[in-house]
Amino acid sequence: MNDQLYQHVYSNLQYQHDEVLEKFVEALKAEYKKSLLGVVFYGSCMRTREYKDAMLDFYVIVDEYNHAYNSRWYSIANRVLPPNVFYLQVKISGQHYHSKYAVISMPGLYSAVNESFHPYFWARFTQPLSLVYFADENLKSRVTEIQCTAATTFVNAVKDCIKEEFSSEALWVKGLQLTYSAELRTETKQRASVIYNSQSEFYDGITAAIFSQKRDYISTDKRRLLSTIKWKTRAFAGKILSVLRLMKATTTFTNGVDYIAWKIERHTGEPVIVSDRLRKHPLIFCWPLLLKFYKQGKIR
Repeated sequence: MNDQLYQHVYSNLQYQHDEVLEKFVEALKAEYKKSLLGVVFYGSCMRTREYKDAMLDFYVIVDEYNHAYNSRWYSIANRVLPPNVFYLQVKISGQHYHSKYAVISMPGLYSAVNESFHPYFWARFTQPLSLVYFADENLKSRVTEIQCTAATTFVNAVKDCIKEEFSSEALWVKGLQLTYSAELRTETKQRASVIYNSQSEFYDGITAAIFSQKRDYISTDKRRLLSTIKWKTRAFAGKILSVLRLMKATTTFTNGVDYIAWKIERHTGEPVIVSDRLRKHPLIFCWPLLLKFYKQGKIR
């Protein structure tokens, strides 16, 4: 483990607590009981701390799926195509707050940020995180190790895509753009720069730590070609995985179609009309809508 990287990530691991987050944690503890190891808060709401009319994002880390779920289907689905995504709403003083949370086991998370070819997990766990619940003090170190591994995987996957000696900003903006292209995303082309600029010191610290012993790293033509092939493969596979995850989410996510429509409208500014037919049978009637926005470049 890179000591400089570990110390940087550990010192930047946040521990946000407020009434809204605590309410969500209470609900998750009631749902997963002793199986719950930790709750990680991430995404735009974590950065802005603005929760009204927004969807908070959590990762729920459990010990094992058979322990976490009563449903055998949920357990199998989480192993075969992680994560399982659920909707959770809490009410405080008459105000409703909404969230979606992804369930992943601790062993599954270690594997996903270290061995997974697709960036779904290691791209997310490279970004700033807030640990809003942990069952024991050891979890802080474990999440730090996971984030260090994710960051190293991310940088190693991206560094050969840049032709010349590069800045930290160029590395992260390019990397975020590549990971977005590996999923069906509604993000604009400027989103990667916005993410980097909002936490540039955090990302620059990772870059400095990882390249501390190889500052003169320069990619070669062979490495760039291989990296390009890998990312094109990730992009192709990622579109398929994204569709499969959306299909799976219709079995776990309350009002999932409405959420997806809201997300597309929020990022593109184009209203999405959700018919009763689409809401009732999303797996049958979602395809024309997805194809329409994909052709228009609204999702990538």
